[in-house]
Amino acid sequence: MLGAIKDTAAKGKTMRRLENSIGTVEKLKLALLSCLNEKEYCDVTVSELSRRAGINRTTFYLLFGSKDELCAQLCDSVIDQWFQDFFDLNIVKKVEAEKELFLKLLAWIDEWRPALRRLAHLRTESFDGFSLLAESFERKMASQVIFRTDDRKKHDLFIRIYSVGLTSMLSWIVDQDGDFDAEEFHAMIQKLRYKGFYSIVDL
Repeated sequence: MLGAIKDTAAKGKTMRRLENSIGTVEKLKLALLSCLNEKEYCDVTVSELSRRAGINRTTFYLLFGSKDELCAQLCDSVIDQWFQDFFDLNIVKKVEAEKELFLKLLAWIDEWRPALRRLAHLRTESFDGFSLLAESFERKMASQVIFRTDDRKKHDLFIRIYSVGLTSMLSWIVDQDGDFDAEEFHAMIQKLRYKGFYSIVDL
């Protein structure tokens, strides 16, 4: 009985530590995004990120080996902002709901435009931002059922083309200073989706 109580208490502590770690990682990603909205990546320090997240540098390095590791996770989170909703709406073909999602996405892009622009054009010794964003798209696309085919090469090629195309489109949008129309955004996505799909399936 006493052993079971101790096991339950230990599991509770482990869960709390895990929840705290996840919360801290999210704070650090937001801190990096906020910093990039104000300055270049090279000017952002681990000390500043830690301060904004309300932690010390030791805690930062317990979670990440470097600022670049945090940046890689941030790129993945940028795609998470809309990917699953977008994919699900694409499957069920709810056009109006998809346009509404694009409106929300464009509003989010407007809020974080300088940061997203810097991420998309970021180049360091260990990675470049565009590739990280495209790879994030690709991983998420690969986890979904895109279309039925026995040819794995066609499947993977479509995912690669679509992922790079979506990343290029988002990179172009964040480079625009004026308002971008959701209808136009939706039309571009439709063309990319269907031209890419049929060009690969019909090979």
